[in-house]
Amino acid sequence: MSRSYEERLREYMRRYREVGAEVKRILRKIDPDVRVFVFGSVVRGRYTAASDIDILVVTDDLSKKYEMMVEVYRSVEAPVELHITTPQKYRSWYSRFIPLDELVEI
Repeated sequence: MSRSYEERLREYMRRYREVGAEVKRILRKIDPDVRVFVFGSVVRGRYTAASDIDILVVTDDLSKKYEMMVEVYRSVEAPVELHITTPQKYRSWYSRFIPLDELVEI
């Protein structure tokens, strides 16, 4: 891994809120009611060179899931992993594994 790549990666990880805001801006064009959260190693401050920025996207309209993924992955340079779900699925599944103090709403 090149030094410049490592430096860029560290910068993205430090700026995870800005990356999340960029994702939210893109997604709001598709679903104005979408909620965006960042969680995982970047929030805990324990990321590595293999880390990405975990982004939880909560929407009532899963029919737009693939459009959301394409737009974000096409537009965002930072290494992100999208987790797109409904509010119901968030409450029944994701909330069991993501502690509230490690979930940052953007």
